[in-house]
Amino acid sequence: MKQFDDLLGLDALGQKQLLDNKELTPLELTDFYINQIEKYNPILNAVVLEMFESGREQAKKMQATNGKVAGLPFLIKDLNAIKGARHTSGSVMLQDVIAPENDEIVNRFEQAGLIFLGKTNTPEFGFLPTTEPELFGPTRNPWDLERSPGGSSGGSAAAVAAGLIPFAHANDGGGSIRIPASACGLFGFKPSRGRLPYSPYVNHFSINHAVTRSVRDSAALLDILNGVGKHTIYPSFKTYTNFLENVTKKTNKLKIAVRYQPNSHVSFDNDTRKNMEETVELMKDLGHEVVDKMPTFDLDSLAHHFINIWLGSGSTIIKHSGLMIGQEVNRDNVEKLTYEILEFGKNLSALEYEESRVYIQSEAQKILEFLEEIDVWMTPTLNQLPKKIGENKETKQTAYQQMLNNMLDYNPLMPIANATGQPAMSVPTYWTEDGLPVGTHFFARLGEDDLLLQLAAQIEERQPWFHHYKRIRKSLL
Repeated sequence: MKQFDDLLGLDALGQKQLLDNKELTPLELTDFYINQIEKYNPILNAVVLEMFESGREQAKKMQATNGKVAGLPFLIKDLNAIKGARHTSGSVMLQDVIAPENDEIVNRFEQAGLIFLGKTNTPEFGFLPTTEPELFGPTRNPWDLERSPGGSSGGSAAAVAAGLIPFAHANDGGGSIRIPASACGLFGFKPSRGRLPYSPYVNHFSINHAVTRSVRDSAALLDILNGVGKHTIYPSFKTYTNFLENVTKKTNKLKIAVRYQPNSHVSFDNDTRKNMEETVELMKDLGHEVVDKMPTFDLDSLAHHFINIWLGSGSTIIKHSGLMIGQEVNRDNVEKLTYEILEFGKNLSALEYEESRVYIQSEAQKILEFLEEIDVWMTPTLNQLPKKIGENKETKQTAYQQMLNNMLDYNPLMPIANATGQPAMSVPTYWTEDGLPVGTHFFARLGEDDLLLQLAAQIEERQPWFHHYKRIRKSLL
């Protein structure tokens, strides 16, 4: 068995090389990560369902590791179904549900030879940018155990950052890959709409992918997910693009817009602003042109209509979940916020929903038009450091007010990419004096996922972040 420094000093593809060279077997690697989960998950509460025995059995049967990620352990976020496994979506109401089938994303991970070791914590139905469901309790940020790892993919992000797993599944309907990526010092990539299979819910805002410790790990996972499948209602992008092969290619000189203050009352803390100042200089050092521009939009109106769609479609998810198990949703079987979202949806008129949908589409077109003038728009990921545990739960606000506040005063810009469908990413670029990570966010043109990955690889090469992860274990021991 490889020692701790040998394995956790490597990204997922580095560990994959050990498998391919027969220096390590899939079972040895699986047992290593089972041990990591058993040792550190009681501290972090990132993994809420263990699948150790089935993982071991799969690893024992794996004679060859052909494929980009075959033989590597993996975790699935508890919003997606694994056949035969408990599928709660973080809800007390669904705590006894056993999934009859994999969903399509899980199928693709499984077919690629990833070894599932469990499922990760998520806020109930993925509605919040923190991960503290009443069913399982809060996941803790490995950089600061008093803080949240973000959400809704907070369990996955905490597990990856702390070395409980090489990489993990995540999904993103309003920043849920990129929020925890920033909060946990990871690379978080949201692919273009039309790149992967998508859900009919939330106006097609949501998309699946992963959180990783390196850019190339993310590219490899995007390769195995790439392609929307049959009978889709959007035209799909070409599926033969090899993101991993192309990730190290140098981009041309990019024009990068860096203005990010959408209005006077959205504030950004000092560490966030300092990160942006330093990352602007980094972009210049990399040879790119930096311009003081941003798209024109009214953030308050955009947020209002975005949240109308989120809550309107979210109420449908809640209703359908109750119908699936033959239960009426009530105040006793879902959290307060979830019940209020259901009631909000019942009272949102078709006219109001359609006005919001049309507004969002119109604004999305304006923002996409802005990307014709520049190559990349760079902003902060969050406007402040990760929230403290409980901070986002102790509120007397209505569901609408709480969700609106989360957008305007935590992740004010990320949901734009969900509305437009364009690819976006959070890259770890800064650590505070107290050792907390801060991410920088980048938008690119619809379909130019490869360009963003190449830019991220340039940042990673010039300003590596991997060495920071060793500090986590010292704080957890």
